[in-house]
Amino acid sequence: MKTECYIVRDLLPSYIDRLCSEETSRYIERHIDTCEQCAEHLHQMREEFDVHEEPDIQARIEQKKPFQKVAHYIDVQKSFMTFLRRSLWISIIVTVGFLIHSLIMFIDLNDDRQEAQAIEEQKGSILEDTLEVLETQKEPDEAALQSVFQKYNGELQYLAVFSNDDVEDFSLLRDGKTEPYPIELPRLQKGPTTIYPINYAQAALVVGKNGKITESIIPNDYDIGTIAMANDQWIVQFEYQDSYLETIEKAHQTKYYGPSTWTVFQLPLVLFIVTAFIFGNWLIQKRNSKPVENILD
Repeated sequence: MKTECYIVRDLLPSYIDRLCSEETSRYIERHIDTCEQCAEHLHQMREEFDVHEEPDIQARIEQKKPFQKVAHYIDVQKSFMTFLRRSLWISIIVTVGFLIHSLIMFIDLNDDRQEAQAIEEQKGSILEDTLEVLETQKEPDEAALQSVFQKYNGELQYLAVFSNDDVEDFSLLRDGKTEPYPIELPRLQKGPTTIYPINYAQAALVVGKNGKITESIIPNDYDIGTIAMANDQWIVQFEYQDSYLETIEKAHQTKYYGPSTWTVFQLPLVLFIVTAFIFGNWLIQKRNSKPVENILD
């Protein structure tokens, strides 16, 4: 074997690993082209390297598989975390929006409740003021009754006083017709009561804007607009003006059919629970994925 062959064979490992310079590689390749023994030796060396490298490569691939699965899991987790984060922000915005809307509704409802309460108190004040001026009188005094009417002139249409000595003979106006109807005196004595109008023809005294009314009165058939109360001697009845009936209706609807505080804040509360649930899931997912991310890092 020539000396040149020894030199080339010493260089073959570096040549196979591509560590030789370009000039040395060309030198080796020229020699291999002319030397069958060195070419065969190169072929055998390459086969040996491939045999040794394949298990290493396969082992590395097998080692990477679990990490590839973990990486895939982390990618899925990141996508799910992104979904949760976006859902959380959307839920927060929607919740805050509905909360603001509910707060506005609650403020308006609270104003309506206060107005309804003021109207209820006004009903009692009108009737109590009237009964108070009648307390020492055997017959209702027009001037005293007119003074009460003027105090609430902006709301009242009629203010009437009835004697309850013959209460069984009283009649109410129902469906536009006057018909006998027993007055529930104990109920009227408890406080202001909404009733169908008692027939004004049986009143001891009726006053209006211009004083005592002597002509026949056609009561308003709006039952919520007629209020009465009684003591041991008198029954007092008043009607609201037509222009004030809308306010009375609104107060009535607020008192008996208005939404509760729970109803107003029900939807924001449900949305808050949903938001808290999403936030909790986001925290759990973040806590569970962090150790794996640290391992990969």
